[in-house]
Amino acid sequence: MNSQLQPVEFGTINNMANVDFEELQSQLTLEEKISLLVGASTWRTVEIPRLGIPNLKVSDGPSGARGEIFGDGVPANFLPSGVSLGATWDIDLLFEVGQFLAEECKTKSASVSLAPTMCIHRHPLGGRNFESFSEDPILTGRLATAHVRGLQSRGIAATPKHFVANDQETNRFHVNAIIPNRTLREVYLLPFQMVVRDADPWCIMTAYNKVNGYHCDMSNDLLTNIARNEWTWDGVFMSDWGGTNSCAASINAGFDLEMPGPPIHRTEAKILKQIEQGEVDMKQIDSSTRRILELLKKTGRFEDYSNDPEFCDESPSKRQTLLKAACEGIVLLKNEGSSLPLKPIENLKKLAIFGPNSKKVVAGGGGSAYIKAPYWTCVYDSVKSRFDGTLTEFHYAVGAEANRYVSTMPSSVARNPDTGVGGAAIDWYLGHDFTSPVVANTHVNDLYYVSFGNTPLQVSRETEFSFRLRTTLTPKTTGVHRLSFASIGPAKMYIDGELVVEEPGHFEERGTLFFTYGSNETIFERPLDSGRDYQITIDYLSHDRQLRPEIFELMDPMMDKFQGVRIGYHEYDDRNLSTEAADLAQCCDAAIVVVGRDKEWETEGHDIPVFDLPGEQVQLIENVAASCKRTIVVVQAGTPVNMLPWIDKVHAVIYAWYQGQELGNAAAAVICGEFNPSGRLPITFPRRLEDCPAFSSFPGEDGTIYYSEGLYVGYKWWDLHKTEPLFPIGFGLSYCQFVLTDGRVSGNLLLRDTVLSVTARVKNIGGGILLPGRQTVIAWCSQTSKRRLARPVKQICGFTKTPPLHPGEDCQINITIDPYSLAMWDPRKRLWILDQGSQFDIRLGTDASNATSIGIVEVPHEIAYIHRLDSRDMNLVRVD
Repeated sequence: MNSQLQPVEFGTINNMANVDFEELQSQLTLEEKISLLVGASTWRTVEIPRLGIPNLKVSDGPSGARGEIFGDGVPANFLPSGVSLGATWDIDLLFEVGQFLAEECKTKSASVSLAPTMCIHRHPLGGRNFESFSEDPILTGRLATAHVRGLQSRGIAATPKHFVANDQETNRFHVNAIIPNRTLREVYLLPFQMVVRDADPWCIMTAYNKVNGYHCDMSNDLLTNIARNEWTWDGVFMSDWGGTNSCAASINAGFDLEMPGPPIHRTEAKILKQIEQGEVDMKQIDSSTRRILELLKKTGRFEDYSNDPEFCDESPSKRQTLLKAACEGIVLLKNEGSSLPLKPIENLKKLAIFGPNSKKVVAGGGGSAYIKAPYWTCVYDSVKSRFDGTLTEFHYAVGAEANRYVSTMPSSVARNPDTGVGGAAIDWYLGHDFTSPVVANTHVNDLYYVSFGNTPLQVSRETEFSFRLRTTLTPKTTGVHRLSFASIGPAKMYIDGELVVEEPGHFEERGTLFFTYGSNETIFERPLDSGRDYQITIDYLSHDRQLRPEIFELMDPMMDKFQGVRIGYHEYDDRNLSTEAADLAQCCDAAIVVVGRDKEWETEGHDIPVFDLPGEQVQLIENVAASCKRTIVVVQAGTPVNMLPWIDKVHAVIYAWYQGQELGNAAAAVICGEFNPSGRLPITFPRRLEDCPAFSSFPGEDGTIYYSEGLYVGYKWWDLHKTEPLFPIGFGLSYCQFVLTDGRVSGNLLLRDTVLSVTARVKNIGGGILLPGRQTVIAWCSQTSKRRLARPVKQICGFTKTPPLHPGEDCQINITIDPYSLAMWDPRKRLWILDQGSQFDIRLGTDASNATSIGIVEVPHEIAYIHRLDSRDMNLVRVD
């Protein structure tokens, strides 16, 4: 190669992978270096054509590669939620899911997946818990490591998030999490440290919140001292969208990429001024620039700089992977009298399915993790299909309402007046007075419409714009109907030309309908006639930080990126839903009641408001259980719900989580005995919310949240207080029985370079069903010697999952234990340490309630390290 890299255009270098990146970087002007540290648009980085530096596209998220459009874009395959993947306890499956997600990113021409979500379940009402794996850092870290390895094995960058302690949605952009040092290290940072050590992610996303007084993107301690220096990680730190909070401070802290673009804080003018004033470390700019270039190389962008159109791959093999992943996470919590499975060959004369979630698509929680799937399934359709061709008579009733808001107006009653297709037409205008010509016309399927990064090209975000949404409503019944309206910006709603609702666009109070700022829901009633067409029009005005800066100073930094409206609609209905269901249940041999939450109850941007099942669902369960001798409850939710009012009254309970597009088929496979449930709880289910470790502090006050429970998160709190939860972590039933025998540890001394093996035999002893089954086995450690620092009563130190075992089959399981599994963080020495003479009782079991001692392990010599068990760590030691 020439000693001086020549300026080039895209395509003039056949193999940019061989470019000397030091030379390439030397060719960059200061302005070009600055441009690489910010997003160019919502989902893309900046390109520099003169040097052959391409852009890079990223995509949400943990549930699938959504692509460029937030909402009605090209469909993408919808994976099970993170908590369901956590319930699999299956490292091999998580690697496979990572590979699956990588191939999905390629269908959207994306090089970076904004996944996995690794936040710890600190409290059951955390709004985004459904995205994350577990309450336990070891389980979270090992599953996330497999996920990252799977993604990056296919050339797609992983982005573990959110670094760190983004464990609540209340005041998420500004809240200050006060976390003791050991707690921060051993609970919240540990999963990220494991992923860095064992998978080397190419990116990490910083969290919105503050930790101990500093926003994560500008925390020198988190980014440079810990991640860069201690962990020797050299990947790209990117912000959560709108999560950059400074210019010079974030650059100097080792933070690389502000997203999305155009930038708010890292404008060229601002950085140049701060460089001139000596406030910005130029070495950090050079380091960040190099890391961005290396990310482009790792993801193959220099070799393939194409941006092909997005498409959806619906191949049968992908459907099979989705179904397998969904089935593996479902947890059977109760099965009294072998009420399950309901096999179609049984002599079931009448079977009923009830519940607000039975015919509803409940694929995932709300926010950035939600995507448009190529197809949807629901429990009712999938179960009913299993009984097609049998003599079983099917009954259905919704039985209860559980909506947080008036249901979104469905496309079955609303259609685009121009095309007749379900949904609405949107006419786009320049300015706010609707006098310009229509510059673009688009169609939306969903009357819960959010525009984010997909404003038509004819509309400039630098000037005022407006849109007029038009739909034709044709009611199915005559009566007094309930409608609602909400918007993110200023908007007016008309019915047949009559103004019925006006939202002024003031944001002093935050609504909960959108996961950014917006209005509350305005509900009104109106008499409507069946079969008559009503013209609904929404006139909406843009809102923008540049245009109205006075309203954005104290609001969410992403507020001006979103535009949107929501129209709710509820047909006239005078039925007593619960009584109707109970009456039907009396004549049935079995009843399935499908309950839970949905994406409006569990969503990014807001924590969950209630622990109880919302609406009339508890009454429905109790009425059906009193009427039917075989009542099965299926719960769809991303966190625990209060079961005490009804769990003793029903015969079986399935926790189905959120399973993406295969939710109906996966639930039906378990219900009908096609799949033996093998999911095990990755979180503790409390009897009461008051029993939870963070009950007294969540979600904080006056902008501060104290992690007062310290190390004792999840099951460690129940152990500490000797309180019995409703279900312990690891709990889950099967359609067969397993026995665990011959547990032992391979040695009783743990040295610096030792890896001990915990072995046991697991046997499927049957149980009336011939399906193969899988069992999860968990190893726990409990320090029995004198403790210099406080330790939980017991901690997970390893786990494994058996292969499928047919009745009568057994296998040997093996769990490795090394110093990483047992070490604690010493805040004074700033080291991970195992004290000389420490003794640990190693226990083995299937959940937190049945861990049995199998051996004592002693540490004869002190073991200390910062990140890895090698000599490099000891060279970094600094003792206060």
